[in-house]
Amino acid sequence: MTILLIIILNAVLISTTMCLADRINHRIAVFKKRSFCLQCNHPLHYYDLIPLFSALYTRGHCRYCHAKFGLHYAFFEFFGTLIASYFMSEIIIWITFYLLLFLSLEDWHNERIHADILLPWICYLLIDNWNISKIFALCTILIISLFLVYYRHAMGGGDIPVLLIITLITPTQGLALTLLFGSVSALIYLQTFRVKHLPFVPFLYFGWLASLLIQKVITMQGL
Repeated sequence: MTILLIIILNAVLISTTMCLADRINHRIAVFKKRSFCLQCNHPLHYYDLIPLFSALYTRGHCRYCHAKFGLHYAFFEFFGTLIASYFMSEIIIWITFYLLLFLSLEDWHNERIHADILLPWICYLLIDNWNISKIFALCTILIISLFLVYYRHAMGGGDIPVLLIITLITPTQGLALTLLFGSVSALIYLQTFRVKHLPFVPFLYFGWLASLLIQKVITMQGL
């Protein structure tokens, strides 16, 4: 029963996070209007908002105007729920998971993020992880990031708080894997779709999750 409640909670949180990102990306007031179709503006009923099942049942289409919104919602809700439920016992990872999910969705749509929402979390993590090695790693990442943002113009300023948070909660090996997976996946995307620039936060997020899961597998196997 406890596992089921955890899964339901995270399914609702994933769906809510995606809804908030959609509203902000489309400049819609967050609390002034109930959920509605972005194409026909028809209000959505509770049975249109059941995580995963509603999107699958309608095959990624609006029930009222039949406009296609895509099955990627179901994809994110399914895998997001599994990953969030798996990491729920590690509260810092769990909270960071949702913060970075929201910012990744925002960055993918607008190529800019509300990075200021991370500042309180960075302050807390600094207090919680205060040691010489972690502060040295943080300063190193900060200096490199500032160079890439303001001198090379190879990153956006919003990427810096994301990198700082990942540095604070991730061991050195995990940080290296995060940067490796994030950079490689970004390069693959650039080459595949022939674009000149891309939002980097979603790829950092993917790299971080991939490194976490790989380290979990290694730990479980006792390697």
